This record gives sequence, structure tokens and C-alpha cells, in this order.
Amino acid sequence: MLLATATALRGDWRERLARLRRSPNWWPAWFFLGWTALVLALGPHYPETASNAFHALRIVLTLALVLALARDEALWAMRGFVLGLTASLMLVALDQLIGLPHSKLWESTVSYGGNKSLANALLMALAAVSGLLLMPVLSTRQRGVMTLLTLGSVAVLLWVLYSRTAWLIVVACLVVGLVHQLRARRQHQWLALVGAAALALAAGMFVPAVKDRLELGAHEVVNAYEGQAVGMTSSWGIRFRMYSETLDMMRERPLMGWGIGGWNTEWKRRVDGPLAGANMPHNDFLWMGAQTGVPGAIALFLMVAAGLPAAWQRHDKRGRMAVVALLAMLLATATNSALRDAAIGLTLWFIVLVYQRLSTEAEPVWPDVLPNVRL
Repeated sequence: MLLATATALRGDWRERLARLRRSPNWWPAWFFLGWTALVLALGPHYPETASNAFHALRIVLTLALVLALARDEALWAMRGFVLGLTASLMLVALDQLIGLPHSKLWESTVSYGGNKSLANALLMALAAVSGLLLMPVLSTRQRGVMTLLTLGSVAVLLWVLYSRTAWLIVVACLVVGLVHQLRARRQHQWLALVGAAALALAAGMFVPAVKDRLELGAHEVVNAYEGQAVGMTSSWGIRFRMYSETLDMMRERPLMGWGIGGWNTEWKRRVDGPLAGANMPHNDFLWMGAQTGVPGAIALFLMVAAGLPAAWQRHDKRGRMAVVALLAMLLATATNSALRDAAIGLTLWFIVLVYQRLSTEAEPVWPDVLPNVRL
């Protein structure tokens, strides 16, 4: 809301609107808003209808605000991301070294638990991948700073915020970043990237905290598939049940869905016990599909992925960074509620859009993010 107010006060509305209309997200965003409004007007209403409609509006408003930013404004947004990352790494280091007093201000940063911790892990995964991919274009001084931030992010993902989704993003985005680099015929760093991807995969498979959670998740899916009871503490097991039930909702009402806010009511009607307390299916494409039908799910996917084709066609760092950021967003949205849940979607969606906005600049921008300071 502060950003919206500042943008309104500063003016330049015509220039901002023109910039937004040139983005590939313009018509997908209108399709998403229009279809959501149609379902809201014609469909049934539920106790969660107002909050779910607000989330849909928030998603589009964030997109419009960020993609309308001027070049310098987007750069300052990315600098804010770097400052936030630095502060978070310092908090983790202090907690590991001397122990911080208990506080909700930093609890989700220094320990793993809940979607706020997952949001921090996803941002650090994106930061780690970005640091590895950006090394070649930075100055020697900047490279030292970026090395510390990258290693710090990886260390936190290994020993503190050991999210499986975050490691999926690290591995997948490094591989896609490598493919994009080879496609652009810039092969001077490919060995380093292959090694980084292999190390990330090895960490995900062999680091005890991550490995144990992967094995637990596989066990949970098998149990859920065999019909065994699933509890709220079962991360992958409850996802299996949620995805199955939500797909059934979509099959039953494929055109208009059950209405905005209808997923919660339908979920409680289909399950009982502790599982009835869940308030989202941990997949926003299915969430939209259940509530607004298949067109709604397609509209959400198109709006998130609209910037991918243009970014892929750019044979430079700007395109590569947008590709990995948008891929991270798609993976997070497909495996969790990275847009619906504001604990994740207020930060990750904003930062990913900043990556996309910077990718549209004609001149190099990433070396300008970090100040050229001496360590």
C-alpha cells in the first residue's frame, strides 16, 4: 500500500501505464481479473469469498506496481532484496554463534517451521542461484560480496531452513540457467555451473536434514496412496490428498468451478478430522481451478509465466535471471501456495517481478545492483 501511494503521488502515470501495457503480462492479467470477477458475480459466495477475492486483487496489484517501475526504482527494489538478505544472514549467524532471544520478528528466519520460514528459504534459494549465475558479470570487489551472500544462503539452506521446495528450486534453476547459458553460446562458465548443480543435488540427497525429509515425504505419499490415514503433520501425504480432492472438484465443475472461496467449504465437506482444518490445497493452479474452473487455472498460469518466452529469447544475463526467477515462482506455486498465502506471496512474487522488470532493460543492469565497495 505504501508503494501504491508513493507511485500515485510521484505521478508519471502515462509513462508507467505505457510500460505496463508493453509487458507480456498485460492481457493475461486482465483475463485473470475478468474471469475471477465473472465467477464472483455469477457463482455462489462463502465465508472465505471476500478474503480469496482480495488475494486475487493483491496478486494483480503487485504485478502492476512492479512492472510499472522505472529502471532506477527497480534497481532500488533489488538493492532492498540484497539488504534484506544480508540482514537475514546476519541474524542466522548471531543465533548460531550466541543465540538470539525468542522473538517472532526473526523466529521464521533462524529456525524452520511454517510458511514464513518456507518463504525465507525460497528467497534464499533464489538468491543462491542468482549469485552463482551473476559472478561472471561482477567486478572483483562485487564478486567478493556476492560470494559471501551466496555461500551464506547455501549454508542456511543446508543447516537451518532445509526446505525441500527450496532445494528443488536450487537444482532446477541451476540446470535451466546452465541450459540458457549454453544456448546463448557462452560456455566459459559451464563447468562451474555443472559442478554447482551437482553439489546442490548431492546436498539435497545426502545432507541429513534434507535427505531425511525427502525420505519422509516419499513414505508419506506411499501411505496416502495406499489409503492410510493422513495427519496434518504429513507434508507430502496431505498434499497427495489435497491434490486428489481438488482435481475431483475440477472434474465435477470444470467451467466455472465452485465459486470464489469455495475450496475451503468443499474440502471440509469431503474430509473429516484434523485434515478439515486446512485452508488451501498447496497448489495455487489447482486452487484457482477448483474455485473458477479450468479457465481460471489457465489464466493464473498464463499471468505468472507470461514473461518466460521473452526472457528465454534474450541471450544475456538479464534474460537468464528472469528465466530462473519465473521458474522458481512456477515451482513454488505448483508445490505450495506461493501466491494465495501472503506469508509467501507478498515477498517472492514481488521479487520475481523485479527480476522480470529488470530483464526488459536494454542496457546491463545487474552490475549496478551491488555497490562497487572494497571488502
